[in-house]
Amino acid sequence: MESSRFIQLSPSILVEYIYTDQADPTVFNTGSYPIEIMRNAYNDSSYFFNTANVAETMGNYRDISSANISALNTEYASLNTSVGVPYNDFDNKLTPTNQLVQSFTPNIDVEYDRVKIHFVAGFNFSDFDGIIFEIGTKRRDSKPILLSSINYLRTDTPVFNANPFLISGKLYSTYIEWRVPALYYMNNNFVNTNTNTVSYKLTQGKGFLPTPPITITARGISQTRVENGFDFYDVQEINSVSILNRDIYDNLYAQVVESNVGDYFEISGQVEGSSLANFIATLNSQGGNYVAFHDVRVNEQIGTDFVETSAQAFTQTNDFDNPILFRPIILNSAIAVSFSIEYTLRLFNRDDNTQIIKRARLVSFDVKKYGKKLMKINLGTVPTVAKVYNRLMADDGKKIVLGGAGNIGQDSDTIEKNLVVKTQFVTSFKERMNIKASVSPVKIQDITERRNGN
Repeated sequence: MESSRFIQLSPSILVEYIYTDQADPTVFNTGSYPIEIMRNAYNDSSYFFNTANVAETMGNYRDISSANISALNTEYASLNTSVGVPYNDFDNKLTPTNQLVQSFTPNIDVEYDRVKIHFVAGFNFSDFDGIIFEIGTKRRDSKPILLSSINYLRTDTPVFNANPFLISGKLYSTYIEWRVPALYYMNNNFVNTNTNTVSYKLTQGKGFLPTPPITITARGISQTRVENGFDFYDVQEINSVSILNRDIYDNLYAQVVESNVGDYFEISGQVEGSSLANFIATLNSQGGNYVAFHDVRVNEQIGTDFVETSAQAFTQTNDFDNPILFRPIILNSAIAVSFSIEYTLRLFNRDDNTQIIKRARLVSFDVKKYGKKLMKINLGTVPTVAKVYNRLMADDGKKIVLGGAGNIGQDSDTIEKNLVVKTQFVTSFKERMNIKASVSPVKIQDITERRNGN
């Protein structure tokens, strides 16, 4: 699964850096998602972009970016491509457009991370005309490598978050998002003899610093000037932070499973080769003060649409190995096709507000089982208990039918008067396990009494 690292860049800006899944990374082929690389002679830096035709998917393209044009990083120029001549075609210290697109033979798959910039509800830029967000690193000779340099201006419209979230008492309701090549993979794939890699082309064959960090920088646009149709920005740094190029907590993951002992789900954090309790104890031994937050959302599929019908949060301050027991209530069980449980595990450090976040998702088609009412067996309006009897017929001999020519037409009472009943005593049986009594019709043809052996 992807994993997120949250960084508080300013009181109103929260950066979410989303590392791709190391077991199954997100890749885009250069044949379908072309790459541009621009050199900047002002500070010997290199810029990475995707082309505009894949902007909807990648979000990192030249038209919404800017480049540093001063030695002190105080002046930037917009790379807007909607003007007659893009600035990089006007300034000879920048690579012209016709030399930007990179050729790969054969085309290769490139791993990508994601960047989300979250804004607190009511964000208004303060005194800035906009903010430039840079995601960067350095090559082996310490020259800057910019994986993105996105302009976010007052005139731009952010994305409204369908699920606003609260962190440290602040509600984050809007965001902007784009993709950047995963530095961890670029660094691992670099070989100075292989020219057909992004890392070789981006660093001009020099490679990156050993274990290169990712630097996230926000620069506020204090003034915008327009000269010769180009936008120039006077900027000042708001904040800059560095993070690791990979998720060092990749053995931690979120899990939601249906219980095998009841009709509910078990929600928990899991650690490969260990337990969540031991994992948190290790973090706390390094100076942390961690608690676990479990955010659970239920979405019901009605037709082709998913509708969120429930959002709950659970806090866990101890007994971290005990799962959260959760039973959803599917409000539209009569018409829903399926439902999904979206689970977010947040390990929150109360000392410095840093977080480790993992996510999991489960889809179930058993909507009736988790409906508003439990399924019942219909026993009628007034259930009754049936009484069953084994009735034995009276042993009066009236049900015995005697056949034979001499008895035709006689009823049982008449026959009974003519019967001769004799009683004889026999030795009792020692073994009675296999004795069976039965009643069957008999045919009496002749009765003869013998006396004294005659």
